[in-house]
Amino acid sequence: MSEQSAAVTLYGRIFLRAEIELLTGLHIGGAAAGLEIGGVDKPVIRNARNNQPYIPGSSLKGKLRSLMEKAYGAPQTYEINRDVYVHLPESQTAYQQFEMIAGVFGSLPERRGFHLTHPTRLTVRDVQLSAKSVDDLRRMRTDLPFTEVKWEAAIDRVTSAATPRQIERVPAGAIFGPAEFIFSVYVAADDGALRVARLFRYLVEALGHLEDDYLGGMGSRGSGQVRLRNLAISAKRVDAHGTYGEVIPFRTADQPPLTGLDSLDRDALSAWLDQTFAAHRAGAGS
Repeated sequence: MSEQSAAVTLYGRIFLRAEIELLTGLHIGGAAAGLEIGGVDKPVIRNARNNQPYIPGSSLKGKLRSLMEKAYGAPQTYEINRDVYVHLPESQTAYQQFEMIAGVFGSLPERRGFHLTHPTRLTVRDVQLSAKSVDDLRRMRTDLPFTEVKWEAAIDRVTSAATPRQIERVPAGAIFGPAEFIFSVYVAADDGALRVARLFRYLVEALGHLEDDYLGGMGSRGSGQVRLRNLAISAKRVDAHGTYGEVIPFRTADQPPLTGLDSLDRDALSAWLDQTFAAHRAGAGS
């Protein structure tokens, strides 16, 4: 890989913030501290400092990536765990065909001779319970702090014997957030800022798939239905000296706020991305 192809420039960052509302109970698993009589079989992950459940950024990002791989039929080329595969490009042709995956969610720097020329562009923060939901759940008589216990039973198909199990969930109605997604407009020497910025639209598409699917475990049995609300999208450009400029909002003060994904005008978003990143770098003379 030549020095020219290895050069990467940051042209700015695009920020999407939103609250995540639970329409059904949410289970994102954590490790049990130990076997206890009467303890739940599947506990949720919790913040060690305050014992509150949270949504790990890794779980949220991994789910979005998986949904996009399914939506575009990307081949599963890399085993990350036993019998768990993801798509990683192994050639320039494969990268271009499925750029909405590796170009947004990242890949290995090198895979079977194919070198990725830019860092991972999408960052997803851990998402904490909102302050209001913390207060609401404290007032509720939940089975465990901030959570409920859902009983399920596995039925033997021959004997009809039931094996009960307990699954811990954050109750429906709780709000996490705001969640924060940061898309860095990293541009390699042979690419352009405007084309890279347009990839941000695939994040919005992935979030739409998430609302139609589920987050966390046991989704096919009712858990994990979520909805985004109170969206806010903005950007910061980086000038020729590497300095951040002012925040550029997608919606101005005289426009109604984004209540959810269904209120997001995709054509207006595309036009805003084009206007924001049409120039090369501010002050770069292009």
